[in-house]
Amino acid sequence: MESNIHQESGLKFVFPEENTVIKFDDTRFYRECFNKMPGSKGVDFISTNKNQIAFIEVKNCTGDEGNCRWRITPDNRKRETTHTSVDIAGRDSLDIEVAQKTAMTISALVGAKSFDGSKEIINELAEHIYFLFADTFSDVSKKKYVILFLEGKFESCTRSKKMIMKALQDSIKKKLQWINCRVSVVDSSTYDSRIFRIV
Repeated sequence: MESNIHQESGLKFVFPEENTVIKFDDTRFYRECFNKMPGSKGVDFISTNKNQIAFIEVKNCTGDEGNCRWRITPDNRKRETTHTSVDIAGRDSLDIEVAQKTAMTISALVGAKSFDGSKEIINELAEHIYFLFADTFSDVSKKKYVILFLEGKFESCTRSKKMIMKALQDSIKKKLQWINCRVSVVDSSTYDSRIFRIV
């Protein structure tokens, strides 16, 4: 039986057995320290093994595509013009949200590292901190991934879902030029099963 299974947004993610995986906002460090900063946010999963780190955000919009449609157009261009029944105050299109969550997650790991083991609550972050701060972090053999998993039927008569995901991916990549990483926007039919699987 597979044991490295984690749930998010009604989906089950199976990660390789050798990976250390956390739901970042469920960690004690996030809840007791990082969350004290107003506006703090982080990605859903951090998955690390000896050769890669992946920052993964999950958006399962299945059945609620209408309320999420404005979020799939980059740079908030449809926020004010697309009808939605949910409160959009303080919310952004997915490209902005993922870039911000990635930046804040990395900042949180830097902050956790500053305690250098003096806080017990950073123990669950240890593998991710080690990868981030190792001298080999810049090696091309060490892969850095930022992944938006976007589930939902967003295609229209003018845009395929592939086009929508590509536009989001390009926009996230542009916003994350400050870190050498590979950005992907995927769904249940396009994800890389070497990083995780959906069951």
